[in-house]
Amino acid sequence: MSNLFNRGPFIIAIFLLLCACKTQKKVAAPLVVDIKPMVNKSVQELQEKLDSASFDLNYLTAKAAVVVIQDSNEISFNISYRSKKDSIIWISVSPLLGIEVARLMITADSVKMLDKIHNKYEVTSFESINKMLQMKVNFEIVQALLYGNFFAYKKNENRFNSVYLEDKFYILSSLNKKKLKRSLEDKDLNKPVIQDLYVNDSTYRISRVQVEDQRINKLLTTVYSDFRVTDGGLFPFKSTTKIVAEKNIEIRIEYGKVAKAESLDFPFNIPNNYERIR
Repeated sequence: MSNLFNRGPFIIAIFLLLCACKTQKKVAAPLVVDIKPMVNKSVQELQEKLDSASFDLNYLTAKAAVVVIQDSNEISFNISYRSKKDSIIWISVSPLLGIEVARLMITADSVKMLDKIHNKYEVTSFESINKMLQMKVNFEIVQALLYGNFFAYKKNENRFNSVYLEDKFYILSSLNKKKLKRSLEDKDLNKPVIQDLYVNDSTYRISRVQVEDQRINKLLTTVYSDFRVTDGGLFPFKSTTKIVAEKNIEIRIEYGKVAKAESLDFPFNIPNNYERIR
Protein backbone atom coordinates (compact mmCIF):
# COMPACT_ATOMS: atom_id res chain seq x y z
CA MET A 1 0.00 0.00 0.00
CA SER A 2 2.87 2.36 0.67
CA ASN A 3 3.88 2.17 -3.00
CA LEU A 4 0.63 3.85 -3.89
CA PHE A 5 1.52 6.84 -1.73
CA ASN A 6 5.07 6.98 -3.08
CA ARG A 7 3.82 7.40 -6.65
CA GLY A 8 2.09 10.66 -5.73
CA PRO A 9 -0.78 12.04 -3.64
CA PHE A 10 -3.18 9.27 -2.72
CA ILE A 11 -6.12 11.33 -3.83
CA ILE A 12 -5.19 10.59 -7.45
CA ALA A 13 -6.02 6.93 -6.89
CA ILE A 14 -9.58 7.90 -5.97
CA PHE A 15 -9.99 10.19 -8.96
CA LEU A 16 -8.74 7.50 -11.30
CA LEU A 17 -12.41 6.52 -11.17
CA LEU A 18 -13.02 9.65 -13.18
CA CYS A 19 -10.02 10.35 -15.37
CA ALA A 20 -6.38 9.84 -16.23
CA CYS A 21 -3.43 12.16 -16.66
CA LYS A 22 -2.70 13.95 -19.92
CA THR A 23 -1.72 11.62 -22.73
CA GLN A 24 -0.38 11.62 -26.23
CA LYS A 25 -1.25 7.96 -26.69
CA LYS A 26 -3.61 7.04 -29.49
CA VAL A 27 -7.03 5.79 -28.39
CA ALA A 28 -8.18 2.44 -29.74
CA ALA A 29 -10.68 2.59 -32.60
CA PRO A 30 -14.35 2.45 -31.58
CA LEU A 31 -16.17 -0.85 -31.82
CA VAL A 32 -18.22 -1.34 -34.98
CA VAL A 33 -21.85 -1.63 -33.84
CA ASP A 34 -25.12 -1.39 -35.69
CA ILE A 35 -27.15 1.29 -33.96
CA LYS A 36 -30.79 2.03 -34.74
CA PRO A 37 -32.33 5.39 -33.89
CA MET A 38 -35.29 5.37 -31.51
CA VAL A 39 -38.45 7.12 -32.57
CA ASN A 40 -40.50 6.44 -29.43
CA LYS A 41 -38.09 7.85 -26.85
CA SER A 42 -36.90 11.42 -26.89
CA VAL A 43 -33.76 12.65 -25.13
CA GLN A 44 -35.89 14.47 -22.56
CA GLU A 45 -38.08 11.43 -21.91
CA LEU A 46 -35.08 9.17 -21.34
CA GLN A 47 -33.39 11.68 -19.04
CA GLU A 48 -36.59 11.91 -16.98
CA LYS A 49 -36.70 8.09 -16.74
CA LEU A 50 -33.07 8.07 -15.61
CA ASP A 51 -33.75 10.67 -12.94
CA SER A 52 -36.76 8.79 -11.58
CA ALA A 53 -34.78 5.49 -11.43
CA SER A 54 -31.69 7.01 -9.78
CA PHE A 55 -30.28 5.61 -6.57
CA ASP A 56 -31.25 8.06 -3.83
CA LEU A 57 -30.48 8.06 -0.10
CA ASN A 58 -29.87 10.99 2.23
CA TYR A 59 -27.35 9.00 4.28
CA LEU A 60 -25.47 5.97 3.02
CA THR A 61 -22.95 3.63 4.61
CA ALA A 62 -21.13 0.93 2.65
CA LYS A 63 -18.13 -1.37 2.57
CA ALA A 64 -16.30 -2.45 -0.56
CA ALA A 65 -13.22 -4.20 -1.90
CA VAL A 66 -11.21 -2.22 -4.46
CA VAL A 67 -8.58 -3.38 -6.95
CA VAL A 68 -6.48 -0.85 -8.88
CA ILE A 69 -4.40 -2.16 -11.80
CA GLN A 70 -1.93 0.19 -13.45
CA ASP A 71 0.03 -1.52 -16.23
CA SER A 72 1.39 -4.61 -14.46
CA ASN A 73 1.03 -3.26 -10.90
CA GLU A 74 -1.99 -4.38 -8.88
CA ILE A 75 -3.09 -2.97 -5.54
CA SER A 76 -5.98 -4.32 -3.46
CA PHE A 77 -7.56 -2.63 -0.45
CA ASN A 78 -10.85 -2.26 1.40
CA ILE A 79 -12.86 0.90 1.93
CA SER A 80 -15.50 1.98 4.41
CA TYR A 81 -17.75 4.53 2.78
CA ARG A 82 -20.14 7.11 4.23
CA SER A 83 -22.03 9.86 2.48
CA LYS A 84 -24.58 12.60 2.92
CA LYS A 85 -26.48 13.34 -0.27
CA ASP A 86 -25.11 16.28 -2.27
CA SER A 87 -22.87 17.22 0.64
CA ILE A 88 -20.14 14.84 1.90
CA ILE A 89 -18.34 11.71 0.76
CA TRP A 90 -16.14 10.11 3.42
CA ILE A 91 -13.84 7.14 2.70
CA SER A 92 -11.59 5.16 5.03
CA VAL A 93 -8.96 3.02 3.28
CA SER A 94 -7.46 -0.15 4.75
CA PRO A 95 -5.28 -2.89 3.30
CA LEU A 96 -6.54 -6.43 3.56
CA LEU A 97 -5.13 -6.71 7.09
CA GLY A 98 -7.62 -4.10 8.27
CA ILE A 99 -5.43 -1.25 9.61
CA GLU A 100 -6.54 2.16 8.34
CA VAL A 101 -3.86 3.78 6.17
CA ALA A 102 -5.76 6.72 4.69
CA ARG A 103 -8.88 8.79 5.08
CA LEU A 104 -10.55 10.96 2.45
CA MET A 105 -13.33 13.55 2.75
CA ILE A 106 -14.88 15.16 -0.32
CA THR A 107 -17.23 18.12 -0.20
CA ALA A 108 -18.42 20.56 -2.84
CA ASP A 109 -15.57 22.99 -2.15
CA SER A 110 -12.69 20.85 -0.89
CA VAL A 111 -10.99 17.47 -1.00
CA LYS A 112 -9.05 16.41 2.09
CA MET A 113 -6.77 13.41 2.56
CA LEU A 114 -4.92 11.92 5.53
CA ASP A 115 -1.89 9.74 4.79
CA LYS A 116 -1.58 7.77 8.00
CA ILE A 117 1.48 5.87 6.80
CA HIS A 118 3.66 8.94 6.39
CA ASN A 119 1.88 11.31 8.82
CA LYS A 120 0.93 13.74 6.08
CA TYR A 121 -2.24 15.44 4.92
CA GLU A 122 -3.50 17.27 1.87
CA VAL A 123 -6.21 19.88 1.40
CA THR A 124 -7.08 20.85 -2.15
CA SER A 125 -10.01 21.95 -4.31
CA PHE A 126 -11.74 20.61 -7.39
CA GLU A 127 -10.35 23.59 -9.28
CA SER A 128 -6.79 22.47 -8.53
CA ILE A 129 -7.60 18.86 -9.34
CA ASN A 130 -9.16 19.88 -12.64
CA LYS A 131 -6.03 21.81 -13.63
CA MET A 132 -3.83 18.85 -12.76
CA LEU A 133 -5.99 16.26 -14.50
CA GLN A 134 -7.01 18.51 -17.40
CA MET A 135 -10.69 17.80 -17.11
CA LYS A 136 -13.74 19.11 -15.28
CA VAL A 137 -14.69 17.11 -12.19
CA ASN A 138 -16.98 18.20 -9.39
CA PHE A 139 -18.81 16.70 -6.42
CA GLU A 140 -21.92 15.99 -8.48
CA ILE A 141 -19.97 13.90 -11.02
CA VAL A 142 -18.09 11.97 -8.32
CA GLN A 143 -21.34 11.12 -6.53
CA ALA A 144 -23.12 10.11 -9.75
CA LEU A 145 -20.28 7.85 -10.91
CA LEU A 146 -20.10 6.05 -7.58
CA TYR A 147 -23.87 5.39 -7.59
CA GLY A 148 -24.31 4.73 -11.30
CA ASN A 149 -26.60 7.74 -11.65
CA PHE A 150 -27.15 10.06 -14.59
CA PHE A 151 -24.84 13.04 -15.08
CA ALA A 152 -23.81 15.32 -17.92
CA TYR A 153 -20.03 15.57 -18.07
CA LYS A 154 -20.15 19.11 -19.41
CA LYS A 155 -23.58 20.65 -19.10
CA ASN A 156 -23.08 23.43 -21.63
CA GLU A 157 -20.79 21.77 -24.15
CA ASN A 158 -21.87 18.20 -23.64
CA ARG A 159 -25.61 18.46 -24.27
CA PHE A 160 -27.24 15.14 -25.12
CA ASN A 161 -28.50 15.05 -28.69
CA SER A 162 -29.72 11.56 -29.54
CA VAL A 163 -31.21 8.28 -28.33
CA TYR A 164 -30.43 4.97 -30.03
CA LEU A 165 -31.19 1.32 -29.37
CA GLU A 166 -28.58 -1.43 -29.22
CA ASP A 167 -29.71 -4.87 -28.06
CA LYS A 168 -31.56 -4.21 -24.77
CA PHE A 169 -29.99 -0.83 -24.11
CA TYR A 170 -30.96 2.70 -24.93
CA ILE A 171 -27.89 4.75 -25.78
CA LEU A 172 -28.15 8.37 -24.73
CA SER A 173 -25.40 10.24 -26.54
CA SER A 174 -23.99 13.74 -26.72
CA LEU A 175 -23.04 13.03 -30.33
CA ASN A 176 -25.60 13.60 -33.06
CA LYS A 177 -25.14 10.34 -35.00
CA LYS A 178 -26.32 10.45 -38.60
CA LYS A 179 -24.71 7.12 -39.53
CA LEU A 180 -25.59 3.69 -38.25
CA LYS A 181 -21.99 2.63 -37.73
CA ARG A 182 -20.12 4.60 -35.09
CA SER A 183 -16.74 3.62 -36.57
CA LEU A 184 -17.54 5.46 -39.81
CA GLU A 185 -17.41 8.80 -38.00
CA ASP A 186 -14.16 10.60 -38.64
CA LYS A 187 -12.05 11.82 -35.77
CA ASP A 188 -12.56 15.55 -35.29
CA LEU A 189 -10.27 17.24 -32.80
CA ASN A 190 -12.66 20.20 -32.64
CA LYS A 191 -15.47 18.03 -31.29
CA PRO A 192 -16.49 18.44 -27.67
CA VAL A 193 -16.15 15.57 -25.24
CA ILE A 194 -18.38 12.68 -26.32
CA GLN A 195 -20.44 11.01 -23.59
CA ASP A 196 -22.51 7.85 -24.13
CA LEU A 197 -24.81 6.32 -21.52
CA TYR A 198 -26.06 2.74 -21.99
CA VAL A 199 -29.41 2.44 -20.22
CA ASN A 200 -31.24 -0.79 -19.39
CA ASP A 201 -34.54 -0.76 -21.28
CA SER A 202 -36.56 -2.15 -18.36
CA THR A 203 -35.00 -0.74 -15.18
CA TYR A 204 -33.69 2.54 -16.67
CA ARG A 205 -30.47 2.11 -14.70
CA ILE A 206 -27.16 2.92 -16.37
CA SER A 207 -25.18 -0.19 -17.26
CA ARG A 208 -22.28 1.58 -18.93
CA VAL A 209 -20.97 5.11 -19.24
CA GLN A 210 -18.28 6.15 -21.71
CA VAL A 211 -16.55 9.51 -21.90
CA GLU A 212 -14.14 10.22 -24.75
CA ASP A 213 -12.10 13.38 -25.28
CA GLN A 214 -10.71 13.17 -28.79
CA ARG A 215 -8.72 16.38 -28.36
CA ILE A 216 -6.34 14.81 -25.84
CA ASN A 217 -6.94 11.14 -26.73
CA LYS A 218 -8.53 10.12 -23.45
CA LEU A 219 -11.12 7.39 -23.02
CA LEU A 220 -12.92 6.29 -19.85
CA THR A 221 -15.45 3.46 -19.63
CA THR A 222 -17.30 2.32 -16.53
CA VAL A 223 -19.46 -0.82 -16.56
CA TYR A 224 -21.95 -1.45 -13.75
CA SER A 225 -23.36 -4.88 -12.82
CA ASP A 226 -24.93 -6.93 -10.03
CA PHE A 227 -27.76 -4.47 -9.39
CA ARG A 228 -29.59 -5.21 -6.14
CA VAL A 229 -32.63 -3.69 -4.47
CA THR A 230 -31.76 -1.37 -1.57
CA ASP A 231 -33.60 1.28 0.45
CA GLY A 232 -32.41 3.83 -2.11
CA GLY A 233 -33.39 1.84 -5.19
CA LEU A 234 -31.34 -0.41 -7.46
CA PHE A 235 -27.63 -0.13 -6.65
CA PRO A 236 -24.71 -1.57 -8.70
CA PHE A 237 -22.72 -3.77 -6.31
CA LYS A 238 -19.97 -4.22 -8.92
CA SER A 239 -18.29 -1.77 -11.27
CA THR A 240 -15.24 -1.84 -13.51
CA THR A 241 -13.63 1.34 -14.78
CA LYS A 242 -11.08 1.20 -17.60
CA ILE A 243 -9.01 4.18 -18.64
CA VAL A 244 -7.07 4.41 -21.88
CA ALA A 245 -4.54 7.19 -21.50
CA GLU A 246 -0.82 7.68 -20.94
CA LYS A 247 -1.05 4.66 -18.63
CA ASN A 248 -3.72 2.01 -18.89
CA ILE A 249 -5.64 1.76 -15.65
CA GLU A 250 -8.42 -0.49 -14.40
CA ILE A 251 -10.39 -0.03 -11.18
CA ARG A 252 -12.72 -2.71 -9.85
CA ILE A 253 -15.14 -2.06 -6.99
CA GLU A 254 -17.22 -4.78 -5.35
CA TYR A 255 -19.54 -3.78 -2.52
CA GLY A 256 -20.25 -6.20 0.29
CA LYS A 257 -22.65 -3.92 2.13
CA VAL A 258 -24.83 -0.95 1.23
CA ALA A 259 -27.20 0.37 3.88
CA LYS A 260 -29.37 3.33 4.75
CA ALA A 261 -28.56 5.40 7.85
CA GLU A 262 -30.64 7.97 9.69
CA SER A 263 -27.57 10.11 10.35
CA LEU A 264 -23.80 9.73 10.21
CA ASP A 265 -20.64 11.26 11.60
CA PHE A 266 -17.76 12.14 9.28
CA PRO A 267 -14.69 12.27 11.53
CA PHE A 268 -11.71 14.00 9.99
CA ASN A 269 -9.19 15.41 12.47
CA ILE A 270 -5.69 16.40 11.38
CA PRO A 271 -3.10 15.61 14.10
CA ASN A 272 -0.72 18.43 15.02
CA ASN A 273 2.33 16.41 14.02
CA TYR A 274 1.11 15.80 10.45
CA GLU A 275 2.93 17.61 7.63
CA ARG A 276 0.91 19.23 4.89
CA ILE A 277 1.59 18.01 1.34
CA ARG A 278 2.34 20.95 -0.93
